[in-house]
Amino acid sequence: MPSNKRWGAALLLAALMVLPGCAWFRGTGTPAPAVEADRAALYALKAWRMDGRIGIQTAHDAWQANLFWEHEPAQDRLRISGPLSQGMISIVLQKDLIYINEGNGVTQLSRDPDAALRERLGFAVPLSSLRSWILGIPDPGLESTPLPAEAGAVGGFRQSGWTIHLDQYMEANGHPLPRKFRIQGSGVKLKIVADTWEIKG
Repeated sequence: MPSNKRWGAALLLAALMVLPGCAWFRGTGTPAPAVEADRAALYALKAWRMDGRIGIQTAHDAWQANLFWEHEPAQDRLRISGPLSQGMISIVLQKDLIYINEGNGVTQLSRDPDAALRERLGFAVPLSSLRSWILGIPDPGLESTPLPAEAGAVGGFRQSGWTIHLDQYMEANGHPLPRKFRIQGSGVKLKIVADTWEIKG
């Protein structure tokens, strides 16, 4: 069981997004976006909400947490917590600002979200790109390379030194959205399972 400090660090890393004992997941389901029209529709989404779980693995440690992510045009709101809301952390991302509340009544502010993660954890994840990756699409402002479909998976892409494996999709309001996927880079592995998606606009 990680210490409170390490548990908080793990949850903070999830701010960027598994049940105990789960292996790297594989699977099939709703097909991935196969045509440009599908991707264009995902890029055009203005507001959505996802409830799920995240697993985080580094060279020395591994953590698991529940993940809630709500995206709106002006901001992203995240809640990351252990079982029964243990150790809940609330995060708000507004353009290049990040607000972090670890449940102690103190809200921390940084104008460099990636640097804030790096200072806390010793490494960072690209939060601005993660907003797109969680939808199963590359960050439109950066070059990307598609990955071929693996056995039991549906493909993915590489971008900015990170590899995104899309293992399973589900449908929400007519949109194909990731159900299970993996993000790997800079010595970090993230495994995300989306239990529910809600498209708000």
